Amino acid sequence: MKYRKITAVILAVATAICAAGCNGNDNSGTSSSGDATSSGSGDSSMTSDNTTSGGNSGTAQAQFTFSQVAMGGGGFVSGVFATSEQGLYYARTDVGGAYRYNKDTQKWESMSYDISEEDNGLLGIDGLAFGEKDPNKVYMLAGTEYFSNGKTCLLYSDDYGKTWNRTELTDMITAHGNGMGRGNGERIAVDPKNSDIVYVGGRTGGIIKSTDGGKTFTALDMGTKTTTSNGNGICSIIIDPKSGDDSACTTIYAAVSRTKEENLYKSTDGGATWKPVADAPKELYTQRMKYNGDGKIVITYASAEGPWNNNRIDGGVRTLNIADDTFTEINPAKKSFGDVVIDPSNPDRMVACTENIYVPQPNGQYGDEFYVTTDGGKNWTLLNDKMKMSSGGVEWITTASMHWCSSMAIDPNNTNKIMVVSGNGVFTCDNIWDESPEFYFFSKGIEETVPYDIISIPGGKLVSVIADYDGFVQDSAEEYGMVHNSVAGSMTGLAIAAKATDIWVKCGGSEEKPGFWYTLDAGKKWVNVTVSPLESGKIAYGGYVAVSADGKRFFWAPGNDSNIYFSDDQGKTWTKSEGGVGSKKIICDPVNPDYVYAASGSAFFYSEDGGKTFTQNMTLSVFAAARPVVAPGKEGVVYYPSMGLQVSTDNGKTFTRLDSLAACMAVGLGKGKTDSDPYTIFVWGKPTNDDSIGLYWSEDEGKTWSKVSDDQHQFGGLGNGYFVVGDMNKYGRVYMSTVGLGIVYGDLVQ
Repeated sequence: MKYRKITAVILAVATAICAAGCNGNDNSGTSSSGDATSSGSGDSSMTSDNTTSGGNSGTAQAQFTFSQVAMGGGGFVSGVFATSEQGLYYARTDVGGAYRYNKDTQKWESMSYDISEEDNGLLGIDGLAFGEKDPNKVYMLAGTEYFSNGKTCLLYSDDYGKTWNRTELTDMITAHGNGMGRGNGERIAVDPKNSDIVYVGGRTGGIIKSTDGGKTFTALDMGTKTTTSNGNGICSIIIDPKSGDDSACTTIYAAVSRTKEENLYKSTDGGATWKPVADAPKELYTQRMKYNGDGKIVITYASAEGPWNNNRIDGGVRTLNIADDTFTEINPAKKSFGDVVIDPSNPDRMVACTENIYVPQPNGQYGDEFYVTTDGGKNWTLLNDKMKMSSGGVEWITTASMHWCSSMAIDPNNTNKIMVVSGNGVFTCDNIWDESPEFYFFSKGIEETVPYDIISIPGGKLVSVIADYDGFVQDSAEEYGMVHNSVAGSMTGLAIAAKATDIWVKCGGSEEKPGFWYTLDAGKKWVNVTVSPLESGKIAYGGYVAVSADGKRFFWAPGNDSNIYFSDDQGKTWTKSEGGVGSKKIICDPVNPDYVYAASGSAFFYSEDGGKTFTQNMTLSVFAAARPVVAPGKEGVVYYPSMGLQVSTDNGKTFTRLDSLAACMAVGLGKGKTDSDPYTIFVWGKPTNDDSIGLYWSEDEGKTWSKVSDDQHQFGGLGNGYFVVGDMNKYGRVYMSTVGLGIVYGDLVQ
């Protein structure tokens, strides 16, 4: 997850350059929303309506349904919540928006499909809360420091997150959904007696309050500076539900993420005035606060804000008596604790979890500890050697643990059931009070990987590479596949030999780990190449890869070098290509191994001698390192996004611009309707200047276009991988990368 921040900063710069370059003189795109504006939901079952794409556009709107490629979790779910309504749960993530659980389909559904590319920072959810009496009212604090110019918004909905309104808060407070302390919470608190009263804490700017359901806000003066050195600011707010009168509560606590000075504040007049809680521990960082139903608040502590930087030996659990603000230690152990849940029918029954502790778990992996108490914390029982774990139907999760356990929830309608977050999704347990409780993966529908590439093999499988968890192989987008058995961490590039489709290459790695892998048997066995192509002998990593159509020559443009290298002996030796300097993307001709194509941020190159030398195409204007795409089964046909969409039929020597597109930032090809029909073309761009940037497709080789995406299905744009790929086995299916929604796919409604 730390990896995501680095790549996202690079992405933000690259996307801006690409959009400007590919548009020529036209810099229009999706526009930002103003205060209290509305947008559609991200319901995964929603079908695009048959309307035009907006503005004065005459481009037809096609009908597509959308979902996410089934991998299963794959990212940090930073908060999970159970409501008073039977089977209604919410979850928030650090880079992939938020989800609502559908009890009928028994799957989580994204509530964030509507986020535009311009506003992709709003996929970072820094806080979530809902009405206790009316859980259809949902509030989310959204923003990501390095995306969308740091825009911070409150998103609010009164229909379970199916549609959203937003109020921009950037001038008042800031959020950073992928920042340190993102598992703390919650930074939003809704008055239990009046769901229109909302308190929101910022990483900067202190606390603000709304009395009209999030439409407008007033800043509250806490009498202290709340900007903190760790960038976490106000990290948790809780309301005493027994305070005040029937119209509203009056007692609120707010924690500031700092030590060595006052870090817990209390208001007894609805936020008008605040005083520090004198006995609050000043040597620890507040993680979460929960009301126990009996006049006390249970608080978890750690040595740092988390989720991964605490020292693991300092922290604990304490109760705060609201009546006199006294504290009592009820530590299960002297360790960092992420969260606690309390049985609403019996405050003596609690479950606590550590955060960032790595000890054995039942599946053989290492992760956090779980403790239970039935006597109010006088005695605790460690569950790790008693509990069980299972995959919940997502088999790859057997290679992962429950870790970064920063948030838990207990179902008030079934107090035997708890949920807990992890760096790879959500786990749940339906029998927590039993002698041997069983946890299972509970993330079907949650897809939070950061994808870098996907290939649909004609007549074969779907293969992908992603950040953090290597990549997946699966029979179809709907069916869970298996993670690559190389378990190689973050990957950035993938290629498959066009005429020898069992030969795959990929790249990733780090400064400490050589970054090139290959398989000769379609992923059954991966080989990590340890020989570095760099003249310095330093480890090469990242970048992009290619493989000749016959599978005999491997290519690599490492991310920490400016050259292209090739190998004819499966990486035992490498040779530096001449030319092609600065190339970030490479692809081989699908028919003729002599031809290889590459692109840098300012040039397109082609090779006629199998990649030994590259020649720059001097007539093609290039402004960003977009992906060249080759036509399947055809020699010399290359598509390249630059000043619109360019097409070459002579191996990249000359290009002709399609005048049917005003802008194109990414292109992909897919299966035609019949074997005799031309392949379909998908682009991220726009046909005319009156169209909005989005996903479009053509069935007639680019003569005419229809829009695939719509205002309710924008997915935050193409994210880090910045790709559009058509399915080679299913007509009308397209894949696109995202910032943190995994790989989204669309299917034509036929």
